[in-house]
Amino acid sequence: MSNYDLITYYGPLVLIAMALVWGFARIWYLSRAEGVTVLAFLGRKRTGPEAVLALVAIVLDGYLIARPFVPGLDRFVMTAPNVYAHYGVAVMALGIGIAVLSQVDMGKAWRIGIPSGVEDSQSLVTNGLYRFSRNPIYVGIMLFIVGAVVVAPGPLTILSLLLTGVFTTKIIEAEEAFLRGAFGAEFDGYCQRTRRWF
Repeated sequence: MSNYDLITYYGPLVLIAMALVWGFARIWYLSRAEGVTVLAFLGRKRTGPEAVLALVAIVLDGYLIARPFVPGLDRFVMTAPNVYAHYGVAVMALGIGIAVLSQVDMGKAWRIGIPSGVEDSQSLVTNGLYRFSRNPIYVGIMLFIVGAVVVAPGPLTILSLLLTGVFTTKIIEAEEAFLRGAFGAEFDGYCQRTRRWF
C-alpha cells in the first residue's frame, strides 16, 4: 500500500475520529462547565430533514470508517478509483477545520437543533467565520462531503452530497425563522450583510 493509499483509506477515518472526539468534548464542556443545553433536539420529535441528515451521516461515515477494513466495500458501492483521492482528504480536513472553528466562534450559543426558545447563553453570533457566512458549520460539512466524493467517487458519496445539500438548506430555513423571531431587526441586518453560504 502506497503512502497515497494510506492517506486515502485511513485519512477519513482519522478525521472522523478527531471530529467525534472534538464534538463530544465540546458538548461535555458546554453542558457540564457552562450549563448550556447543547443538544436542543432532545426532548422533541426530530424533523424530517434532521432524520434524513442523521441517516446520511451514519451511512457515509460508516462507509468511510469501514473502507480500510473491508476490501470489497468500494466495489460493492460502485466507487470509482481516483488518482487524486488524497487531495480529497485535504478538502475533508479543511471542512472539519472550518466546522470546528465555527463552533468555537459560536461559544455558548452553539446548539445542535433548534431550541424551544432563546436561552440566556444565546446571542446572535456575527464575528469570526460568521462575518463571511451565516452558516460556516454547514459550509464545513459540505466541504467534508465534497472531499469524500473526491476520495471515493461513486453513487453513495454523490447521493450523500446531494441529500445533505437539500436537507441542510431546509434546516437552515427553519433556523433562520427561529433567529428572525428571536433577534428581529438585528438578524435581518445580519442577513443583508452576510450571505447564507459564502
